[in-house]
Amino acid sequence: MKDMDKVTAALVSMTISQSLYDISVALHDDVGYNLYLKHKCYFHDCLEHPDYLVDVLKQVFGDGYLSIVNNINKKLEEFSYQKPINEFLLGINK
Repeated sequence: MKDMDKVTAALVSMTISQSLYDISVALHDDVGYNLYLKHKCYFHDCLEHPDYLVDVLKQVFGDGYLSIVNNINKKLEEFSYQKPINEFLLGINK
């Protein structure tokens, strides 16, 4: 992974984490645990696998997952001109 890819993955990971922490630490931990349990990945892997994140958010939040997705969209909107982030946002909004 290139350095810029690592920075982008870190930005996405931090955004996901912050969006979940805004709700509660327990839910953040629950999503992280289920992401690893089900897909063997971490938040920083979601840049390449947004579908994994959506799958686990649906599992944990049901229809309420859309509020998390909307929060992530708002936080990453200013970076959406970057192709990897734009692709990630498209992936979580399917």
